[in-house]
Amino acid sequence: MDNPYLENHLHRLNKIIDPNLIKLKYSLAKDQKVNDLILLAKTTLQNLPSCVSYKTNSEFILYICKLVENYITKDEKFQKRDVVITILKSVLGTLTDAEIKAIENIIEFLHQNGMINPIKLVKKLNVSISGWLKKKIL
Repeated sequence: MDNPYLENHLHRLNKIIDPNLIKLKYSLAKDQKVNDLILLAKTTLQNLPSCVSYKTNSEFILYICKLVENYITKDEKFQKRDVVITILKSVLGTLTDAEIKAIENIIEFLHQNGMINPIKLVKKLNVSISGWLKKKIL
């Protein structure tokens, strides 16, 4: 934060109450999840070459679809396709109607061909165990 006045107040308030004890619910929780995904997508896009247009790049759209698939559970009432388009609009800027239609067609193609899958539990366990071992050894 750039404002020292706000930082001082936030520091004082954090001493009084821990904001992590108060959970976001309903639409606020949904907005927070979408915002988390947007931040992750922006970070990823910053690491990619800027000379390529990613608006209708099927690999980038697949990456965003996999993020959404693995971050949002089935119990939550999300339209995942709308979430993907919202993320792409936020990350890539304005999208024309033709680009949105092309993105929807790409998402449909990826879905029909079984390319959007959740990460398997075995892979998650493998990554977490190897990460734990690396921390212990190093």
